[in-house]
Amino acid sequence: MSAAIDSPRPSWDAEIREREEALRVAFLHADLRRLDELMADGYIVNSPLHKVLTKPLLLQLLETGRLRHPSYESRIETLQRTGDTVVVMGGDRVVDGPDRVCSTRRFTNLWQFVDGRWRVTARHAHVVTREPATLADMPMPASAPRPAYQPTP
Repeated sequence: MSAAIDSPRPSWDAEIREREEALRVAFLHADLRRLDELMADGYIVNSPLHKVLTKPLLLQLLETGRLRHPSYESRIETLQRTGDTVVVMGGDRVVDGPDRVCSTRRFTNLWQFVDGRWRVTARHAHVVTREPATLADMPMPASAPRPAYQPTP
């Protein structure tokens, strides 16, 4: 038997956490191919730009550089599964370029299990606070330890 068949699948919550991290990293690096894989075709986001964005528009904004985060940290606070749908809620901090404003936000992501894989289908994010970015908010070399992001209570 193949090792892939013998290997147990990760639990749904571990798999969603892995996909959330993959989504964060792909967005941070504007990896359009990876984002396309992670997002359902009908993906929509109620964005902090005060607009509802479709997947094609979001990818276009990333591709043209009109939307870019030099720093993006996220923390999942809760996951809830009902059938083939998972709701993820938490907080994140992003530095928006080029004005280097640091936003602390609340978010909700909706994942659905379709055709044997989890894909994000919707997101809502809203800004709680905005302030000028500090050196602590800026990207660091991968080898440098960073304190864990703690959302606002």
